[in-house]
Amino acid sequence: MKALSPLLLLFFILLISNSYAQKIEINANNEELSEVFIDLRENYNFQFSYNNDLLSNYLVNIHKSFPTKEKTINFLLKKLPLNYEVSNGVFLIYPEEKIIQYRIFGQILDKESLEPLPFSHLTVNDQPMASDEQGNFSFTSQTDSIFRILISHLGYFIEDTTVVSGDNQKFYLTAASTDLPEVTVTDKIVQTFIKEGNQAGNIKLNTKIAGFLPTNNDNSVFELLRMQPGILASGEQKNDLIIWGSYEGESQVLFDNITLWGLKNFYDDIGAVNPLVVKNIEVLKGGYEAKYADRVGGIVYITGKNGSRIKPGLNLTLNNITASGSYEHPIGKRSSILMAFRQTYYNLFKDEQIKYATTNVDQSNAAGNMPEYIQLDVAPDYKFHDLNLKFATNWENGDNFAISLMTGEDRYSYDVTNDLYVNSKKHKFEGNNQYGGSINYGKVWKNGNTSNLSVARSDLNTKTSDIISIHQTKTSTDFFRRDDRTYNNIKEYQAKLKNMFVISEDQNLEAGLSYIYNDVDLREDSLGINVLHINSKTDRIGGYFQNNLTISNGFSIKAGFHASYPINLKKLYWEPRLSISLIATDRISFNAAWGLYKQFITKSSIVSDNERYRYIWVGADEKSVPVLESIHNVIGGSYHYNGFTFSMESYYKKTYGHTRYIRYRNFEDVVIGDSKSYGLDVFVKKDFGEHTFWVSYSLGKTEEHFEYFPEGYYRRALHDQRHEIKAAGLLSLRPFYLSANYIFGSGFPIYKRYNQVIAEPDYNRLDAALIYKFSVKRVKYELGVLFQNVLNRNNITYESYERIPLDQINSISIFTESVPSSIRFYFKLTI
Repeated sequence: MKALSPLLLLFFILLISNSYAQKIEINANNEELSEVFIDLRENYNFQFSYNNDLLSNYLVNIHKSFPTKEKTINFLLKKLPLNYEVSNGVFLIYPEEKIIQYRIFGQILDKESLEPLPFSHLTVNDQPMASDEQGNFSFTSQTDSIFRILISHLGYFIEDTTVVSGDNQKFYLTAASTDLPEVTVTDKIVQTFIKEGNQAGNIKLNTKIAGFLPTNNDNSVFELLRMQPGILASGEQKNDLIIWGSYEGESQVLFDNITLWGLKNFYDDIGAVNPLVVKNIEVLKGGYEAKYADRVGGIVYITGKNGSRIKPGLNLTLNNITASGSYEHPIGKRSSILMAFRQTYYNLFKDEQIKYATTNVDQSNAAGNMPEYIQLDVAPDYKFHDLNLKFATNWENGDNFAISLMTGEDRYSYDVTNDLYVNSKKHKFEGNNQYGGSINYGKVWKNGNTSNLSVARSDLNTKTSDIISIHQTKTSTDFFRRDDRTYNNIKEYQAKLKNMFVISEDQNLEAGLSYIYNDVDLREDSLGINVLHINSKTDRIGGYFQNNLTISNGFSIKAGFHASYPINLKKLYWEPRLSISLIATDRISFNAAWGLYKQFITKSSIVSDNERYRYIWVGADEKSVPVLESIHNVIGGSYHYNGFTFSMESYYKKTYGHTRYIRYRNFEDVVIGDSKSYGLDVFVKKDFGEHTFWVSYSLGKTEEHFEYFPEGYYRRALHDQRHEIKAAGLLSLRPFYLSANYIFGSGFPIYKRYNQVIAEPDYNRLDAALIYKFSVKRVKYELGVLFQNVLNRNNITYESYERIPLDQINSISIFTESVPSSIRFYFKLTI
């Protein structure tokens, strides 16, 4: 018996353990949940507290076993609007509280043409937000089905309204139409020239006011851009925008998601974008959010018009240089087509003679006595034409579709001749062909979320030739000749998917994917011999995620990242971004931003043996050409009241990975450098009724260091300018309009060798315009006269001077392409 006692004890313990591990079996065939709970109480010692009538509404069909009581109840209730709590072993069953969400999503449109108004600013129940590229927005509330909406868009009257929740609502804004004397809306406020959003480094520009500035209308987009603080105006750069110290190629201009590689802006008469097709301009100077990528400088985002869906429209403009026009026509009730063109018909330049003082020439090496002045005959020539075509349509549910196509071509050349003791000739030619197209589809989902898919292609073909010859005037014997020719082509294919998800009234998420492919080809010949051939292909997959969160009324945070995976580099690059905004009062706001930015194609500089700089596109390979990387730090604030605006913004940028090709006689090398830019932008504007005046001041400094500099030595970059002041004013004296621009820049350093500054001339330019507008029946007319460079200052353009040889030893420099004192006339009609 003693031997059996341990066995009996073990058997008894196993029996108790088995009873505790007993599974809970449920076998119910369409039984009421209340009946299932009764069985559980009787068979498995459950204790419940519930409303019998409530549970009788739910039928259960289940044959399953469960190890614990909690898992049993979780399974039974997981698909029902019921919840539970456990108190002292009792399961309290109660109905789940239903959260009612009131949602509104709609679209902001131009009242006259039904054009969507992209990136409009609005507040919904005091929560600031912005519409997307097609004017769509969405907002969700858990507290109220009534929404107070305040909508503003530059050039339009502010709309303040109250609506109830609903899907796909339309909001129509009325354009200020300052050229029409019959405007009767006087009790509403209108947004005029410029608007800073609640994002650091971001400004929106009113394209409707651009035509009133001193411009001949063929270049009003660029004229408007160059008058903004932080965008370099001095030097009249022709092929790029320099924003907050960025180098050439580091800022991007997008038109309908098409990358524009060249601005074609000789003499400020023609810009790359036809103003007749522009609807909205947004400038991101730095510190921008995660959905923008692939550049370490600034971004200019231009949205083109869709065309009127109400009635046909015709614009024709003629000046003493070009003819331009646009035509838009509705197709049905929801579609439209728009066409536009520009064409030069008169040579922009006249042959002229330039006297250049011989004090700029080393006469000690000259053969014989030289005259006091050297006479140079210059014969420039310029031609340009472009074409835009766009088809757009939308559906009743808010979806939209558009195809945008563009092409442009410009040819610029000049000849310089000198017939003194030697005969020297120089021929310079540059030709550009820009092509582009995009397909955009926007989807508005039933829950108010939005998606946008865009596919785009853009090409730029550039051909240049630089021919110099020197020979004796008597014997006509050549003893110096140079013939350099360059072909540079860059292609880009891109596909982007952007999504916005509305989570709650104080939170929304943004996420997207992208694929970008670039093909860069460069060939250089000298005297018919190929001296350089570079072909690089880069493709990369990207994605971004961003959380937009409103902490409290007026205080919001945007935190996210962009990630890129270049397939050729087989490496993942992370770009975290963070920005904050505080709207302290109706008048005062503050913002700040920090971000890391990468760029996988770069415009490298080439320094030739005559110390001339050129720029070529190349792709990063992380060997000779590193990936550009920049860190942005931005902080600013603004004050708005009664037509008065004061804003101040400071920035600090550090950029790594600049490349420079050094060529000196038989020596060639590729060197890597970095730069640091910091500065302050101040902007002041005041509206007096329909009159507007503004002034901006930019304080900046950009320094660079390359491997061939002494260690730790930073010098001023070629585009470094300490001070720039820009002022403008518009007087509305209907039907006459007077405007003027003034720009002062403290100048760029002109180097002899890498560290010797030999000159830093100031830049001064005053332009003015007089416009007369009138209408006859339904036709609007406009006559204008533009006074360019009224003070007739001989300004030096940024990196445009040419060295002209007098013999094999001596040379002089002339500065080409700067705007002379001149008068432009134009005539415009609109039907």
